[in-house]
Amino acid sequence: MTRVTSAPACPSVLQLLDWFDRPRRYILVLERPDPCQDLQSFCEENGCLDERLAKKVLVQLIAALKHCESRGVLHRDVKPENLLISTESQDIKLLDFGCGDLLKRSAYKYFAG
Repeated sequence: MTRVTSAPACPSVLQLLDWFDRPRRYILVLERPDPCQDLQSFCEENGCLDERLAKKVLVQLIAALKHCESRGVLHRDVKPENLLISTESQDIKLLDFGCGDLLKRSAYKYFAG
């Protein structure tokens, strides 16, 4: 994740603020935009996105994925639950790189996500 969040940062990728190495686990300190909710919950509460908002979300998502690719990272689990949307500005943040992998030239052999 440090590969994706190091400077210059992408405003559409959730930022890693700090991390700690503990026995048997890592602790990640992530930014928490407020107020926000995941895109799945947002759509369940508000209905389908209108065309204007859908375009805004997709433009930001594409920017986030291009940023990840430029850093050599493949997310592999893009879905509404892994996008936070600000309920005020409708800006999004891509999160959850748990299924992610480093880009490689060979074929990916395992399903993720």
